[in-house]
Amino acid sequence: MTQPAGLIRREAERNLALLGYGLLGVSIFFAGVTALVAVIIAYALRDAATEQLSSHFRLQIRIFWIGAACALLAVVSGLVAAFGALGNFLHQAPPTDMVRHVVLWGNDIDLSGLRVTPLVVIAATVAVGAALLGAAWMIVAPTIGFIRLASSRHMGQTARS
Repeated sequence: MTQPAGLIRREAERNLALLGYGLLGVSIFFAGVTALVAVIIAYALRDAATEQLSSHFRLQIRIFWIGAACALLAVVSGLVAAFGALGNFLHQAPPTDMVRHVVLWGNDIDLSGLRVTPLVVIAATVAVGAALLGAAWMIVAPTIGFIRLASSRHMGQTARS
């Protein structure tokens, strides 16, 4: 027995939406490349899909952009912290009471110019926080979307609807 073309198309779109959630969920392990594939699929299908699937494709797009914003914030903050620490290391005189040398694995490391300024601490904290938040977002949000789609609910629908 054959199925109507519309039913086959809806099933294919549903499978692509499930694939998109999977690609988003594993993207933190592949430097975001799989997320790019997922968002391209979502942008291509969001307007042509049914309302239920369209809500999932819109969520996938939102997941991608929020994850990208967290990654960008982490990278920029990390660079600010790294360059701030390097600049402090290269351009300031050491205090007299500072530990000047550390021996690590038999290597003598000179710490005489190292400074930890509030800018470096804040930037490093923001970088780590954004990276952790982005990683959690890129795992939890696609998982929730996948579960909701697998249970045939669109994103605005509650469990009792």
